[in-house]
Formats: sequence, structure tokens, C-alpha cells
Amino acid sequence: MSVHLRFAPEILARLGEELIPHPDLGVMELVRNSYDADATWCEVTLVNAKRAGGTLVVSDDGHGMTPEEIAGGFLHIGRSSKTESHTTQHYSRRKVGEKGLGRLASLRLGREIEVVTRPSATPGIAHRLTIDWAAYDNVDSVDEVQLEVKTFVTSEAPGTTVIIKRLRESFESDGVRRLARSLLLLSGVFSAHGPMQSSKRRNVTRWELDKEPDPGFSVTMDAPEYETLARAVSQGYFDEYEFKLTAVLDEEGRASATLVDWRGVVIATGDHSDVATPRSGKGTPPVAFSAPPSKFELWMFLRDVESFKRRNSSRKLPEVAQWLDVVGGVHLFHRGLRTHPYGDPGHDWLDLNLGRNRDPQQRPSTNNSVGRVAVEDPDNKLVPKTDRMGFQENLAFSDLRDFAQRAVDWSARVRKSKWEDDRTGDAAVVRKERKNDRSEAEKVIRSLPASVAAPLRKAFETNDRLIAALERDRLLYRALATVGISTAVFAHESLNTAGGLGADLELLEHYAQLLLDETAFAENIEEPLDRAQRSAASIHSFAKLPLRMLRRGKRKLVTVDVNEVCVDFAEMFGGYLKDWQIDLQVDLCPEPATVRSTVADIESLYANLVINAARAFGGTGDLPGGRVVRIRTAVTGEVVRIDVADSGPGISGIEIDKIWEPGEGSDEDGTGLGLTIVKDIVADLHGKKRVLADGHLAAIAHGELGGAQFTINLPRHMQQIERDDA
Repeated sequence: MSVHLRFAPEILARLGEELIPHPDLGVMELVRNSYDADATWCEVTLVNAKRAGGTLVVSDDGHGMTPEEIAGGFLHIGRSSKTESHTTQHYSRRKVGEKGLGRLASLRLGREIEVVTRPSATPGIAHRLTIDWAAYDNVDSVDEVQLEVKTFVTSEAPGTTVIIKRLRESFESDGVRRLARSLLLLSGVFSAHGPMQSSKRRNVTRWELDKEPDPGFSVTMDAPEYETLARAVSQGYFDEYEFKLTAVLDEEGRASATLVDWRGVVIATGDHSDVATPRSGKGTPPVAFSAPPSKFELWMFLRDVESFKRRNSSRKLPEVAQWLDVVGGVHLFHRGLRTHPYGDPGHDWLDLNLGRNRDPQQRPSTNNSVGRVAVEDPDNKLVPKTDRMGFQENLAFSDLRDFAQRAVDWSARVRKSKWEDDRTGDAAVVRKERKNDRSEAEKVIRSLPASVAAPLRKAFETNDRLIAALERDRLLYRALATVGISTAVFAHESLNTAGGLGADLELLEHYAQLLLDETAFAENIEEPLDRAQRSAASIHSFAKLPLRMLRRGKRKLVTVDVNEVCVDFAEMFGGYLKDWQIDLQVDLCPEPATVRSTVADIESLYANLVINAARAFGGTGDLPGGRVVRIRTAVTGEVVRIDVADSGPGISGIEIDKIWEPGEGSDEDGTGLGLTIVKDIVADLHGKKRVLADGHLAAIAHGELGGAQFTINLPRHMQQIERDDA
């Protein structure tokens, strides 16, 4: 007895509704079918679709289908004509999609479908196919339901209209917006003049002609969300870029790249050995990438007003920013059409944002750049996933992504090198130019009347003093940076040394107890040995401190809870303060005290103020209430308040307003920069200069504990706390 496979109707749900997670992806499948039908335009219409039960209509001017093509292709699920021919009939387009399952998934969006198609092979003839999915509910096998193709006369031009009725799901506003964005980005956003205009209303029939150059493919949608996004996308602000990267992967898998600035000047070019360098910057580049030939273009923007002023741009930053919010990210174009989900919001497939967090100055992110990776893939190396959510993670795709990521890394290295070249020696050049300019200005001043020359000369002298002060600060900050770097480097070695010292002292204690009786050990060895062990533990703990404070993740801009940072700070510094007989008291408010900052900046506020208090205790001897430093936090409305008070001698010998100035501290052995750093951080967090006059930062010579007291008011940030333990 011969038998054959049969499929229960439930398979339609498995391959239909469950194959595509969002209804807008089903619409995109139908649009891609229009592209494969050599259509030049496709129109999507939603009717009463904001709730379930509405209608979806997808129309095009493609070559249509004959009854044989409907039966042998359209209704032959799992077998696609793309497996027989990889190019389209008239325009020789590379066909998109390989499995032939996406069509079923899209047709299952509704409970009933109607397909009206007008094949170019038989002008004036149309065919209609209707499917009511309810007919499959009461049969054992899908092949038991008979479908009929009806033929009739028409005066309409070739093309196909798919009508999906009684939609199973609604198209909510977010879904419509997502669909509109996908349609707009499908093919045209990277053309020189924005998306191509629809050719729907022209009167000529194309299909009587032989092979033609491909006129392109455009999609429109009848929805307000589409019109709004279309206006933003169609503007096209590619010429506002700061840098543009162009990288090419040839047929041998060899990479090359070019980086240009906003003037169009070539900054650098790189061959395969440059561009394919491993992302760590070390190691040997691969001989070749295993990805299909491709081209990667990335337009990088600076979202700041100064960039627009410097380039004399006639555009405004907000309009360019709005455009970037819609089109930003790197999109993958496979055979001329954009592939979901690469470049969608939240899908940073090249890890641009991760790279920018590590190096924020010279790297792009998804909100300040837009790019495309274009690949034809003639050998079908990229294999679509069954759920239509991109490509399988095979070697070809992994190498394609790796190529693009390494190209971005190369451009970052070039930009960093250029920035360093521009920066190095710049101060010396400016000093020389300033000396010459000052000499010329003095000649002019001497020729002026005294009443005019005097205030000008005074202004120049004031400026000279300011520059001299800034130069002192620059050299001091450089020295401090060198100290910090040296401390961090030697801290690694100190950890090993301190750990070894602690182990040696434990061994010495063990043998001393064996060789000496209890009385001799207690009278001669126990006390100095205990001091040595505590000193070794302190050295070991101190060696960890700079490494903890200099963690890279602490310099990332996030939402920070100042209470959490205070707890970590107290744990880090508590041991040292105890050795100095200082009692660190922490009184934190119960609610989250969140600000938009870096952990490093908040840590610096605590460190500089507490160290300032600790140094004040230096020559005080014993105090009646002991040596106390108290940190207190509070949240009031939109303000996070931090108070740091101590029981020391207070502020004396200097005016309160002067303590914030560089080099003006009362401790002659100090740097005089601790409180200046505090002021700078508070100013940065408020985005203003007048933090003292506006009450955001204040000092009292004698506060609640008798010594100095500092108050910081920071703008509260209500977003969820982000953590980075890197």
C-alpha cells in the first residue's frame, strides 16, 4: 500500500501566526513579494485596522500571476520560485527571501483573503482567488479544502492586489509607526534625493517592452503616521555629517576603507591590513573575510550647536536630530531592500553604543550616525531565518558583521590619531601666535590717546594674568594625572607585595609561638607583630583603592544614586579614616537620591570633601568630641542635597569665597585643587557657572559639628538607576 504525508490544519497556525511575531512584519513580506514581481510601486492601505476585524490592502504594478503560477507557486507553500531563478523576469533583480513561508504567514494575518492579479502575459485578463481560513477548521488535512481561481475581463494594468479581511490583530499606533518606518527605510532613504516617487499613476504599460533598466522600487502607505515620518525622512540631511566612512569588501574577501571629513577632504585610507586589524588592536588580520562582497557607508554627525556654526550650516540642530531619531543606526540592505531587524530601535547589531561607551569622543552611536551595509549576495551565503527576523548566524553573516565592526574601529583609531596630532603642541603654537599678536596690539595701543590706551592695556594685563593662572592649573592637572596613572600602575605590584608580606608575618607569628613560651611571646613579640600585620593589611587595602576608583565603568554617564555611591565610598575609605582616628558617620535619606552623572564625579565630591576634613584634623590633637566627619543626604522636590560636616577647627585665615579658587587652600602642603574640583563638578551637573551665587554650593566656617560644613544641591533625576560594574 502506498502512502503519503498529510498535514493537519494546525500546521497553518504553526507556519502562519506563530512564524511572524508582529503583524507589521507580515505586511513587509507582501511588500517584498511585490519587489520580486518587478513592481515599481507598492501601496499599503489599512482600513479600520486600529482594532481587530479591520482590512489590509497591498497593491502593486508587478507582472501579476497566471492561474498556473497561482497553483504552482503562490499556493505551493514551502516552495518558492526563488529556488528556481535567483533573478526577476524583467529587471533582473536579485530576489529576496528563500523559504516561500513568509507569504503564508502574512496571509494568515486575517481570517479571509482575496487576491486579484492581472498577469502581464495576458493583458485584459484578471484572476481572483479567495480563501476563507474557517474552511480548514473542520477537515483532517489541508488538502481536503478545494480552492477556485476565477477569471474575468479587466481594463486595469498588470499588477496584484492582496486584500486581507477580518484582521486577527489590531494595528496600534506603535505598530503603525513601526510599519511606516520600515516601509520608508525599505529602499529609498539613502538615495541622493530621498525616497523615490511612486510611478503608480503613469498611463504606459511597461510589460510590452523587453528588458529595461531597473527604475527602482518605492512604497507608500495611506496613514497619518506614514505622512509624518515621510516628511522627516524625505528631507535628507546626509550632507550635515562631520565624518563619513566608506568601507568595501571585495570578491576575495579583502577590505579597504576611506574616511573623509565634512569638507570632503580625505583624512585617511586603509587597506586590508589596516581595516581588518582585530578589534583589540592587536594580533594578525585574517587573510580574508568569508562574507559576500559588500559596501558599508556610515555618516557620523555631531549633535551640538557648535558643529553647525563651525560648518556655517543653514540647517538647525533640532531638525537634524529629529531626522536621526527616525533613520539612525546601521541598516542592512540585502539585494536592494532593507532587512529587518538590523538598524531597528534597540537593535544595535554592530555594538556601536557599547564602543562609544568605552571611547565617547571618537566613536559613533545609533543616535548620532546613520549607515547601511549593502550586499547583493549572488552565491546565497546569507540564509534568512524562518521567522524572518534577519539572517542565520553562520560564518558569512558573522564575517559580514565583523568586517563592518572593524571598519568602525579603524575609523575611530584614525579620528583619535588625528585628534591627538591636532592637540599635541597646540599650546606652544598658540603661545607663539599670541606673542606676535600681543606685540602688534601694543604698537596700536601706543598710537592711541592715553584715555583709550589705559583701559585697553589693563584688559590685556588682566587677560595675561588669567592665562598664566590657567597655565599653572594645566601643569598641575597634568602632574596630578601622572600621579594617578603611576599610582594605578604600581598598585598592581603593591597588591602582590602586601599580600606576600601578610603571609610572611603569619608564618613568623606561627614559628614565634612555637619557639617562645606564652609569656615571652606576649611581652616581646605580640604587640609589634600586630602593628606590622595591621600595616600590611592597610598597604594591601590602599593598593586596591586607586584601582577601584579608576574603573572605566565609573566614568560612564548614567543615573546615579548618591546614597549607593556614599556606601561604597565609606567602605573604601573607612579603614584609612579609622587609622587616622576619624569616625566617618553616614546619615542617608530613605528614598532614592538619583542624579544624572558619573559614579566617578559623585565619588570625587565625597573624596575631596572628606579628605579636606581629614587634613584639617592634622594639627588639632585630641578634640573633646573626637574626630568626626558626617555625610548626610536628603531629597526635597527636585533637589538632592549632600552635607559634609566635620568637628575640626573650621575655616580660618581665608575668605569663604576664596576657598573654591585653584591653589587657594589653607593647607600649604596640599594642591589647593580639591574644592575647585568640587565646584567644577557641581557646575557641570547644573550646566551653569554661577553655582555659588545661585546657592547650589555653599560652605560654612563653623557648622553643626563645630568645624567646616559644605552643602551641595544637585538636580534630581527620576529615571531608573543604571549600573555598570565594569
